[in-house]
Amino acid sequence: MPKAPYTIKPYKHARLKYVVRSKTGEKWVRKYFESHAEAKSYVSLKTVELMNVGKEGVEFPTWLRVMAQHAHDQLKPFGKTIADAVEFYLPSIKARSMKRPVQNVVNELISAKTVDGASSRYIKDLRNRLTIFARAHAESGIADFNVGKIDEWLRALPHSAVTRNNYKRLLGVLFSFAEKNGYISTNPARLTARAKVIPTKPGILSIGQCQQLLDNSNPEILPAIALGLFAGLRPEAEVWRLDWSCIDLKEKLIDISKSKNLASDRFVTISANLSAWLKPYAKKSGPVSPTGDKYSLLLQGARATATATAKKEKCPENGIENWPSDCLRHTFASMHYAFHKNAGDTALQLGHGQNLKTFIRHYKNRVKPVEAESFWKIMPSKRTKAK
Repeated sequence: MPKAPYTIKPYKHARLKYVVRSKTGEKWVRKYFESHAEAKSYVSLKTVELMNVGKEGVEFPTWLRVMAQHAHDQLKPFGKTIADAVEFYLPSIKARSMKRPVQNVVNELISAKTVDGASSRYIKDLRNRLTIFARAHAESGIADFNVGKIDEWLRALPHSAVTRNNYKRLLGVLFSFAEKNGYISTNPARLTARAKVIPTKPGILSIGQCQQLLDNSNPEILPAIALGLFAGLRPEAEVWRLDWSCIDLKEKLIDISKSKNLASDRFVTISANLSAWLKPYAKKSGPVSPTGDKYSLLLQGARATATATAKKEKCPENGIENWPSDCLRHTFASMHYAFHKNAGDTALQLGHGQNLKTFIRHYKNRVKPVEAESFWKIMPSKRTKAK
């Protein structure tokens, strides 16, 4: 038989002769009375209350009932319950309690992307940009960020709108990874502001600069420069991966595969002058170009030598002290379009796909036809052949 919830006991006191004991939760509660009749009446009332609302109701503290009712009233207009609110808010509390440092999450992301087969270029970009973000927030956990905090950091970057948007894109990858792994409840980077990019014309090299650069390039990197200028190949995504076996000088075609995207898998036509620049170095197989730091150092050396030679020859305008982003590829695009007058063919050579709006906005009317005609006649000079 279950034990009675309320018991009446004699109590030794000058006035209070009886005590009623009951247990609420983990605490014992005592009430004192002068007569047995008063104690019995109290027990009867509490027993009825217990029967009406159950033991849980009797033991439910008043402050908690008031809070629950208030929460219920606030959620009701939205069709939500207290349980819904707990389910929504609990992941955030758990995530914050982990206090996972930003750098740790960056390291996990890079490891995961490496195992998943991401390109070395993408991994390098992730590591460089996200490590800068992590170092700037060394004392923060990944769950400490909101949209405003990320926006504030992005807007303080001393970079162009394009670069800022590149950071925003990779922060989106980082916080999406954290969300999937339960380190944060929502991805705040998804709602950050995108910087407005004001379109500018791409920088291209002049005829004199092209000739000077090629004439002063180390033989180890000359084919790579020629492929950028006269075939429009992307340095890291295409030239660095290219093997001599993919260059068919007889059929005048370059087989580009495993490039930036599906549209980039293509055959690129070898012009007569490109063939002349490649022939002295052609092999049956093997890498066409150095990669990484070696590529950068050799390219810098070619620019420096070209600039020094141009000044020595009293043609400083042919020097290349400034190096516009992707200028080899942009020079090819402008010259090819100006010469052939076929946007579709030029876009196809570049691997741009079917959308010509961006292509035409950047490359239409960039150079005069006479300049383009001269470009496709740039051939190895006696100085180049003497190397």
